[in-house]
Amino acid sequence: MAGGSPKPILRAGLWAALIFANGAQAASDGVATPPAAPQSVVMPASYYGMEEAPRGDALLRAVVLDLHNGERAALGLSPLDWDAALAQDAARYAAEMARTGQFRHSPRAGRAVPSGENLWMGPHRLYGYDVMVGAFLAERHLFRPDGKLPDFSTTGRWQDVGHYTQMIWRGTRQVGCALGEGPHYDYLVCRYFPAGNAFGKGPLDMDDAPTLASAER
Repeated sequence: MAGGSPKPILRAGLWAALIFANGAQAASDGVATPPAAPQSVVMPASYYGMEEAPRGDALLRAVVLDLHNGERAALGLSPLDWDAALAQDAARYAAEMARTGQFRHSPRAGRAVPSGENLWMGPHRLYGYDVMVGAFLAERHLFRPDGKLPDFSTTGRWQDVGHYTQMIWRGTRQVGCALGEGPHYDYLVCRYFPAGNAFGKGPLDMDDAPTLASAER
């Protein structure tokens, strides 16, 4: 989080928005579609005694690859490569959510590149990219490494670890992310190829996956 702490009376509301984006309602390509984002007003960062979080395509790419590949390296998995086509497709959908305020997964048929999807939503310019992707990583404490989808969460709900398992899915090779900025909320979209979270499998299973360049678009 950039800058200082928000005013105590507003702290719970800010974290509620983060939890909303990171909970079961925002599961990584889950079966259920999360509901629309609450349309409450978010004040500028200065109102909460904070600085605006830095933004930029190069910074987003660096943070996404660092956090994804750091976790994958710790598990002995090959790193992900950044893919421009995935990022462009993510940008189109992130802009749509920012325009409509509808926080939900995109229809699979509407994705230019067949891919998995992780989403995050939070107050406008209050959180950095590390917090957004860190929300996905935070699910790891609920992950059962020996489990198979849908039984790889200690909570009994696979959606509670779906962001994390997509991040570390062995067969995934490429990632591309983009941020859509609305008047009150920011919307992060990350796309993954090949998609993870396949039923009956675990993210650490051996999997020979094609590269994006060789896949039929």
